[in-house]
Parts: sequence; C-alpha cells; structure tokens
Amino acid sequence: MSHYEREMADPQAAYGSPQQVYGLSQQEGLRTAPPASLLRWFSSTAAAGVVVGLLWWLLAPGGAFYGKGTDATVWLPRDLMLGLLCLIAGLVSGLLLLPQRRSKAAWTKLLAALLGGALGAVVAWLIGTFAGVLWGPSSSGNLSESVAFSLRSYTVLLLWPFACALVFFVFTLASLLRSPPAESLADD
Repeated sequence: MSHYEREMADPQAAYGSPQQVYGLSQQEGLRTAPPASLLRWFSSTAAAGVVVGLLWWLLAPGGAFYGKGTDATVWLPRDLMLGLLCLIAGLVSGLLLLPQRRSKAAWTKLLAALLGGALGAVVAWLIGTFAGVLWGPSSSGNLSESVAFSLRSYTVLLLWPFACALVFFVFTLASLLRSPPAESLADD
C-alpha cells in the first residue's frame, strides 16, 4: 500500500485528531518574529529609498525642474529637501509599525525597520545622485559628475531611522503612561 493509499484509508492518521487540527499551538519557539517578517520590514523600508531618491531629484533645486546644480546657493535647500523626504519616510515607517508594538517581537521588527530605513536613506541618496548624472545637465566642465546634483550634508541620512524610532518610542510611551501596568493596579 502506498503512502497516498494509507492517507486515503485513514484521513485522521494523516492530519491528526480534530483537536490537533483546529487547536492553536502554543509552542515556546514562536516567541520571536519569523525571519520572513523581519526581512519584509527591512526590505520594504530599504526599497522605499528608490522612491525617495527619485522624489528628491524631482523636487530639489538643481534637480529635474528648477535651479542650476552647480550654483552653491541651492546646495543647502537641496540637502534640506532630502532631509524632509527622509523625515516623512521615517514618520510613515514608524506609523506603519505602530500596530506591531504590542506583539512579542515588536523590538526586532523595529530594529529591522531602522536598519532598512538607514539603507533606504543611502539608496535614496545614490538614486537621486544617479538620476542627476543620468538625466541632469551635462557637467563636463566640473571636477566631478556629482557636483551638479549631490548631497553635501551626510547627516541628513540619519533622519529616516531617527524619525521612525521617535514615532515608535513616543506612541509606546504614551500608551504606557495612559494605562499603568497590571501589577500596579493589583497593589491598590
């Protein structure tokens, strides 16, 4: 008798008892986030850097529509535009993480999103600079191709993970202050 015929002869043997099939398992190994979930948080925030980089090139002075990239007066507003976009991306990442803050693996998901946000900021910078070189005006007289559209203040790249962590921290702290821990209620 083949394996398939044995399963057809006794369907309960293949799938267990009805209690096993429909019962929830409380295994000790399920206390952490699955690697696929952590990879999803990391890769989705990192991939958002492509969108942020293209938006940076489209919206910043010296980018696609206005200003000359070699003009030193547009360098600060260009860096501030990337900072603003990274700040918005960090706020959105943090808000998307809020429903996860009560889960047992909330801190690992936050860490994955923070690392992905840091990588996303670097990707945004590289994509924006590449778009400036690819579609921007020719900078044949400049010392470097990146002079026409580049980033001067690299600390702007820290705004994405910082904003994500700040949103997560503030909302978690506010929820803890709103409802005291259960053991302090039992003491009263």
